[in-house]
Amino acid sequence: MPILAIGSKRIKTSCAPFLIKRVPVAVNAEHKSDAGFTLIEMLVAIAVMAVILAVAVLAIPSHDDRYWRDNLDQLVSSLNLAQEESAMSGTPMIAQIDSAGWRFFIPNANSGANTSYGNASMGQSGNAVALGGSANAPSPITANTSGLMPDVYKAQSWYKPVDMAPIQLTLGGEQVAQVLQIPIKQVNTQATLQSNSQSGAQAILMRNSNGRFSWTRL
Repeated sequence: MPILAIGSKRIKTSCAPFLIKRVPVAVNAEHKSDAGFTLIEMLVAIAVMAVILAVAVLAIPSHDDRYWRDNLDQLVSSLNLAQEESAMSGTPMIAQIDSAGWRFFIPNANSGANTSYGNASMGQSGNAVALGGSANAPSPITANTSGLMPDVYKAQSWYKPVDMAPIQLTLGGEQVAQVLQIPIKQVNTQATLQSNSQSGAQAILMRNSNGRFSWTRL
């Protein structure tokens, strides 16, 4: 019996070093498992953040696009208001739209004139009197007998250069024979520097048969 006891002690003593050596290995394996799981979490978090950032960037509208739409909305609003006021007052108004911007005039019926505008010669019943001055100057009008609001009809410039054929419109109670469509294209200067790799925004300014104006994007 003592031999067995001593033998069992020897067995336990001989097994002890293996048990001692195995404990750190198990602990190290556990630490490695924790480190790998944390790395995966970081990668997943980075991927989620990248997706959210990409969606946020796409959701932010371009300033150029916003100003382009604001320009067109302002032009259409001014044209419709001028059309309504001209029809109600019986005083025709002339709108000129070109690549520089747009402006409004009241024809002077005291004398006849044939006014040349842009690349086309357009006849008028009289001389044109500017409501809003030039496109780069403040309006010189302080009051007018027609009752029109000078601030609404100030000459305006495009936020960015546009490519369009100059046109002159007579606003008032005249009949519109057919729907008028005026293409307007925004000149993208950045695309020009990049060998025209991108095209500018395009829109159609329309005058319906009822005389009202609207615009649509191409």
